[in-house]
Amino acid sequence: MFDDKRSVLHSILGFASAFLLVYGLVVFFIYLVYEVREKEAPVATVGDVVEFLIGYVIGLAVLMWTALGFYNLPWRL
Repeated sequence: MFDDKRSVLHSILGFASAFLLVYGLVVFFIYLVYEVREKEAPVATVGDVVEFLIGYVIGLAVLMWTALGFYNLPWRL
């Protein structure tokens, strides 16, 4: 995991797709099909999917943090 420059791109794609909410799952399934059809070792494929999921989870955490922060603004009555 995170062994080359493409690994960072996998995580960035996962992070960005988290902001698409429901459509992010569509992006994940398209990415999963792409990775399965790609001709590389199964261990590398699993690593790429895990990199994507790490970015996705971080994106969801940022999304929830900003949403909760927005609703708890100090000036809001």
